[in-house]
Amino acid sequence: MTVAAIVAAAGRGDRLGAHVPKALVEVSGASLVAHAVTRMRAAGCDVVIVAAPAEAVEEFGALVPDAVVIAGGATRQASVAAALRALPADADVVLVHDAARGLAPATVAEAVIAAVRA
Repeated sequence: MTVAAIVAAAGRGDRLGAHVPKALVEVSGASLVAHAVTRMRAAGCDVVIVAAPAEAVEEFGALVPDAVVIAGGATRQASVAAALRALPADADVVLVHDAARGLAPATVAEAVIAAVRA
């Protein structure tokens, strides 16, 4: 059973006022997107796809080399749709996570994976 996670990270973060995409904001020495990918991997996700702002795909790729980084869309829905198209054919459990909530514990994702498997 292949478990994949989609991390929606294409938001601009205008309301946050950080002047960088919200997923690039650092917390405890790492970007939110890096925290999110680390936690999805720790939860047992075999594949992590990050939907990043189109103009920042390379920057995001450098921050999360253990993830596949693709260009997201203008909306969260478009970003998730693009990431779904990038999933490997054998992915049978797919989690969708938001990079802005990158500090959510891996145990939350583990519980979701277990519930899907059950």
